[in-house]
Formats: sequence, structure tokens, C-alpha cells
Amino acid sequence: MIDKILETVVNREVQDKEVAVLLSGGVDSLSVACAAHRLGKKVSAYTFHLEGDPTYDANKAEEAAKVFGWDFDLTIVPTDKLVEDFKTLVSKYDCRLKTQFENTFAYMYMFPKIKEKYIMMGMGVDHWYGSSKKCAMHFKEPKELFDQYRKEYFDDPAPANLMTLRTLTEEYDKSLVLPYLWHKEIEDFFWPMSWNDLNKGKKNKFLIREAFKEEFSKIEPIKVHLNMQLGANIDDLFEKLIDNKEINFKNRVRVMDICRDWYTLNQSNASLEHLF
Repeated sequence: MIDKILETVVNREVQDKEVAVLLSGGVDSLSVACAAHRLGKKVSAYTFHLEGDPTYDANKAEEAAKVFGWDFDLTIVPTDKLVEDFKTLVSKYDCRLKTQFENTFAYMYMFPKIKEKYIMMGMGVDHWYGSSKKCAMHFKEPKELFDQYRKEYFDDPAPANLMTLRTLTEEYDKSLVLPYLWHKEIEDFFWPMSWNDLNKGKKNKFLIREAFKEEFSKIEPIKVHLNMQLGANIDDLFEKLIDNKEINFKNRVRVMDICRDWYTLNQSNASLEHLF
């Protein structure tokens, strides 16, 4: 069962008695937190929501923390410094892609509050399952194609969605633990299964839900999880940048293009500084 595999990985990778979990209301992060809890580790749950905008994720994380006796820390991310924060995301964290900007925006407010050395996340599950619309439309069959899709992600030692997280963990002298990524036990569990084995006709992430049925039954319902930035409405907040002439200096109509413009500008400035 996947729960026993997670317990093995967490026990090996988390060397302290205490562990922080970046907790959402989804199956992925809840499962790694529950695995640590079963091992007798002292779990501290960290979550966030935008100022004035409580979310399902934040509420479910708080509910889980209360039920299981975990320490709980809620970060309320301010929205009135968006332009200043956007520039920081470029200059300090070298963000390039829209998702990097949106996710790191929340993390840079959360990380200074984390007391524990080890930080766990549930990242990676969606790639094993092929949960994205892109995968479901273009890569789910035959299995060889699905395997190729997964292999491309897991063979990359530095996928884009991890680059800024690693910068943050170095900045705050933390150790990032990702139980669903780059562990042979996890690979051996998921790799033999096809997209249909994992998804067709089953409740979202059924194998994980079933493995942690005892814990999850205490906090049901657990919704199908959105990407972090979507569930927190960060994508909507960043849409406001389109109307800001300083940030949108090329009159773009998409935030993703604004992000690329600023990344390119930052790289050009860095090259000039290197020359002089």
C-alpha cells in the first residue's frame, strides 16, 4: 500500500522528530502529513490565504490540524504590495514562468515563519497520476506514451516548479522533503500502472484515499484539489498587473507574457552587470 511506502520514505528522509508540512486541503499534502503523524513525528501545518480571501485549502488545513493535534500556522498574504512583490520575484527569486511567480509569491511570505528544519510537500502526485488536462487529452494512451510523459518530468533533476522552492530552502537553511518525488519505492509503486488503472472509473486519487481511509474519514469531504495558485485565487490577483503600465510595459494581454518580459529584462540586466 502507498501509505506504508510513504512512511518508509518519510522515516528515512526526515531526520528530526519535528517536521513542517506545507498543507493544503488536498489528498497529496494531507497524505504526507498523515504518514509523518503515524510515525509519531510532531507535525506543524503551514498554510495561507490571500488577505480578505479565506479558501477551502486554508480552512481544510486548519480542520485537519485540529482533528489530528498538529500545530497550525496561517499566513495571510498581503495583496497591497503586488507590484513591489512582483519585482522581488524577478530580482531575488529569478522567476520566469507564470506559475513560478504565482506560487513563489505565497511561499516567500510563508517560509520566514517556518521553525522546523525539514519541510515536506505533497508535490509530484499529479505527475504520477497524469492529472493534468494536457495529459488526459494527449498522453493517457497507450501506456508507452503515458510512461514517456511521466519519464520526462521525473528525469528532470530541476523541474521549473522546484527551482524557486530550492532557492527558498537555501535562503532559510531548510531541508525540502518531497516524498512523492525521486524515491525508488514510489516509482516501483506507480510505474507499472496505466493512466486507466490510476484514474478511470475511480474517485480522485483513489489508491491514496483508500490507504489513508481511517484518517481521511475524520475530515471528509476532501475535494479534488486545484493547483495551489488557482485554489488561492492568486491567478486572479496577478491579472491586475495587466492594467499596470509600469509592469506591463509592452501592453501585453496575458500575464504569462508579462512574466516572460520581466525575466528577459532581468537576464539582460544581469549580463550587463557582469560585463561591468
